Amino acid sequence: MKAGINFLLWTVHVEEQHFPLFKKLKDAGYDGVEIPLTFGDVKHYEHLRKVIESEGLECTTTSNCSPEKNIISSDPVIRQAGLDHLKWAVDCNHALGSKIIGGPIHSSPGLFTGSEATQQEKDWCIENLKAAGEHAGQAGVTLTLEFLNRFESYLMNTVAQAKEITDAVDSEFVGIHYDTHHVHYEEYDIAKAIQLGGSSIKHVHYSESNRGNPGQGLVDWAANTKALKDIGYDGWVTIEAFTTKVDGLRQALHVWRPFFGSEEECYLAGIKLIKEQWS
Repeated sequence: MKAGINFLLWTVHVEEQHFPLFKKLKDAGYDGVEIPLTFGDVKHYEHLRKVIESEGLECTTTSNCSPEKNIISSDPVIRQAGLDHLKWAVDCNHALGSKIIGGPIHSSPGLFTGSEATQQEKDWCIENLKAAGEHAGQAGVTLTLEFLNRFESYLMNTVAQAKEITDAVDSEFVGIHYDTHHVHYEEYDIAKAIQLGGSSIKHVHYSESNRGNPGQGLVDWAANTKALKDIGYDGWVTIEAFTTKVDGLRQALHVWRPFFGSEEECYLAGIKLIKEQWS
């Protein structure tokens, strides 16, 4: 198991002003960082890779679809833009030296039709993920689909729904991104959900019930960790938490109050939780 932390705690786009954080995170005990892929180009991420590696860290990445880049849209132009975005994310991820892309890359978070997902929407998702998975495989990158709670997505809210899609895609380069925050909302039985996901679970976020300090909310960390160990999970366990300071994320995730005194308090609580659970 490797311990990581998502840079969405600070920003949607990592730039030079954020570079001093890498040493602090390494000193805190993290093995790697998770870089948001929102915009930028390959050259930017090639430079970022050098900085990250110079501090002795590895990395993973996260990305998402958007209303204008949505692989399940009824508009073929928007679906193509979504697929193009996923291929761009793979290329930037590869430039970073990362082997994992996580996040809601299956549809646009916060965009709803007012009904449950149709079979046609699922088919569009599968079709585009097959194409994106083929591109990812050529770079040795695995796409992992983060199922979201019902207030953020209507396509997939549970491990079972994510597995339905990944099984249909049928690619070793497409798997499930398991996030404790969404599981806390949606699953009936943590152990059964993780057992169902099994080897399809290829990336894990530890995120608190209220998105605040890991270990200080209502998530059942012992149950999650034991079940992950029981299936032999040995990949990244990445802390994800949010503040009111990041414009765009604050509105999208409805973060209207501070959950901790400082970002340092949060990332120290995160590494402490991971080490306690996985020791």
